[in-house]
Amino acid sequence: MKKRTISLAAGAVAALAFALPQTASASLIYDSSVIASGQGFGTAPRDLTLSSPNNQTLESGAVDYTSTGIAFGTPILDANVHDGNGVTNASGTASLPSPLADDQKYGVPTIGSLGITSADQIGILFNATETGVEDGVNVTDVTLKFYSSTGSLLGAIDGSFNFLTSVSGNGSAGFTFRVSNDEYAYVNGLLANGPSTTLALESTIERVSGGPESFLLYNLGTGTPPVAAVPEPETYALMLAGLGAMGFMARRRRKA
Repeated sequence: MKKRTISLAAGAVAALAFALPQTASASLIYDSSVIASGQGFGTAPRDLTLSSPNNQTLESGAVDYTSTGIAFGTPILDANVHDGNGVTNASGTASLPSPLADDQKYGVPTIGSLGITSADQIGILFNATETGVEDGVNVTDVTLKFYSSTGSLLGAIDGSFNFLTSVSGNGSAGFTFRVSNDEYAYVNGLLANGPSTTLALESTIERVSGGPESFLLYNLGTGTPPVAAVPEPETYALMLAGLGAMGFMARRRRKA
């Protein structure tokens, strides 16, 4: 595959979302069978957050891990990605909103903290914040990197997906990427480094019009984030009112 570099100058799924078929060569694939609700910043800290600088239609940035901890703005070359998709993400921090710290917007979790012991447990929740359901986004690249406890890069895999629509509003859209079956052996070899193996993400997203967009690493086996949102009290009230109205109409029909 001919390589290309994306630069800033170059330009669990919600029911309303659908997308183009996934390419078979990707190591990280979008799995529409995994239904995960989008998560608000207050309830689920992110591991990578991107926003478009100066209202551009492209976001690109990286979080990485070094011997001193979390670091920002230094992507790896596509040549260092196992079966790479040809995309090298942009360097610098223009698409990384402040504050640049291990907090609500960014994280570098260990597989031990997530309880991950095998490749089939790895989930990456993508949350799109766009202006309407008609606004799609193209995840040109999402790269998952594996580091030793001392910050040495052990390996990386990547994927992409073109979402034709997204659900508007931060916390509304939840799309899950997982490791493709043919890459299990490779990834399990990386996980064999032990529970201190640290994960980090980088990505390029095109056709953005809102933002921010974000990614969260989670364990598919434990169901975190939750597979369904818990209704707010107001939602329960509306549900009860609707059921009451349906019951009243049913009784009227029986009397008639």
